[in-house]
Amino acid sequence: MISTYVFPNVSDIRQRGGLSERWELAERFDCAYIEVPADFIKNKTEVDKTDLVLCDFLTEKSIPLLYERGESVPAEAKYIIHTEPSLLRDDGYGLRRQAALRWNEMRWVEAFVRMILSISRYFEKAASVIEIHPGDRRNSFNDIGSSIEFLLDSYKKSFDFEPLILLENRTDQFISNGAKIREYWAFLIEKFPHLEAKTAIVLDIQQLYTATKESFLDEYYKIPTGAINGLHIHHLHRAPSLSDPIPWKEVFKKAIILDGQVLVNPEIHHKNKVQDAIKFCQQMIHDARAEEIADGYR
Repeated sequence: MISTYVFPNVSDIRQRGGLSERWELAERFDCAYIEVPADFIKNKTEVDKTDLVLCDFLTEKSIPLLYERGESVPAEAKYIIHTEPSLLRDDGYGLRRQAALRWNEMRWVEAFVRMILSISRYFEKAASVIEIHPGDRRNSFNDIGSSIEFLLDSYKKSFDFEPLILLENRTDQFISNGAKIREYWAFLIEKFPHLEAKTAIVLDIQQLYTATKESFLDEYYKIPTGAINGLHIHHLHRAPSLSDPIPWKEVFKKAIILDGQVLVNPEIHHKNKVQDAIKFCQQMIHDARAEEIADGYR
């Protein structure tokens, strides 16, 4: 495992915003990537700014109203687009709505991809990674694989570049536990073998724990190491601690045997706690490696 850190989408910087401010923070915390939110229209402020409806796709006209192009960003800056996770939204007037992720509907997939391409064109820079989410049981493994194919093909046509596509597990969606992730990965390798090097799982440890509780470790160890290319590390979006119910020592014991570069996102909400979360991860990795070496001498 080569751990590479992502500066998360913290709540105390301008939401949406631009790449410049985020990259300055990433450099300060020695992060190689920044996370950029790409939710659908998500609150009253965005409804008022864009005249769109809650949970609508962003349009080319609305993107400059929500994001900022900002000053020039260094060529080495890398960003991750974190797409709509299908959260319950409030319009500020008492109405609530949740966007369905319809990987099973080609027209929806086309609109989704247009939005992602429009955001990247606005930034005048290709994303290095795009994170997507499974959605509900109306979707299938085949729907996800076909949608990843379409997203990669479309992105390559626009930017002559293919980003890494990471699928994030979600507690209340159809890929939420270790068994489902294992099943999905086996299906993908069999039916879409050409995607194996172009997509993977970004494993949100807290989401997995919430979905599995007392069977967390059993489910965690069901996930093939070759499937995981990213980790979201947090405890309820706060800096993790050994006092958490999540067995972090066991988490990192497996994490250190993952192959190649692993994107570690300390996905917490407050900027002043990012350093604490990164230091926790670094210490856990150090301790896990030291224990592995010690076991080798026993």
